[in-house]
Amino acid sequence: MLKSILIIAVLFSFFRINGQENEGEVITDAQIWLDYNGKYNFDEQKSISGFIGYRTINPHLYDRIVFVPTYNIMNTKSPKFMNRKKKPLIHSFHLGSGFFYTNNYDFDDNFEFRLSEGIAFFLPSFKTVPLKHLIRFEQRFQKTFNGSNWNASLRFRYKLSTAIEWKKRLFSFSKGMYIPLSVEVFFNVNEANRFNDVIRITPGIGYKFNDEWKAEFLVSYHYSNNTSANQDSSNDFVFRLRLFKANIKKAAVMDTKEDEIKELIE
Repeated sequence: MLKSILIIAVLFSFFRINGQENEGEVITDAQIWLDYNGKYNFDEQKSISGFIGYRTINPHLYDRIVFVPTYNIMNTKSPKFMNRKKKPLIHSFHLGSGFFYTNNYDFDDNFEFRLSEGIAFFLPSFKTVPLKHLIRFEQRFQKTFNGSNWNASLRFRYKLSTAIEWKKRLFSFSKGMYIPLSVEVFFNVNEANRFNDVIRITPGIGYKFNDEWKAEFLVSYHYSNNTSANQDSSNDFVFRLRLFKANIKKAAVMDTKEDEIKELIE
């Protein structure tokens, strides 16, 4: 399964780049993303998470500072008409915001503020390879520092992600290496002036040090539209290093190894 996903990602990137670079419309860049991720549990149901990050691109066209906090609510009950005696269909609800400041070197700087509402669920239910679906509705507000007005836009985001153990463990996953994988697609209700993502394909490798700390190194393929004033679209390869720190004092108890694997999925 893992080999198939990686092969599909590589082939998709190859054909997308070669099929559109010939038209002179698509530029291939390399980005570096660094971020620190935190999570604090208020109780077993409610938590706040988020990350602060730095992003840059080669060729060096801009630097970007990012801050994204999210309020999370674990779902413990299903509506009575669904008659689900075990775990509810919807795993969690998410209310988020985002602040993105882009320092451009050849153009005016850009600031973006976002609001988002989302739900997450796990279907189908595989114990060895859980599949997490995250659906978000996002409101974007952009301001370019050239005297222009704010630009408002709306979009849906759908992300399918999983985490696979590097070595199988019989009872629990408290420490060790794993493989995070995700595909995210974007559907614009109305497009923004800049930075309209289309698809992201992200394989990587992660290591869980203990219940509080983990780290991931991800290599993503991103296809985006309207990335600058004179660039229609771009194929970007993003190298991302993520460090995670979680507060576990009030976290929900992990009943099974399946729950521990699900907790690895971002």
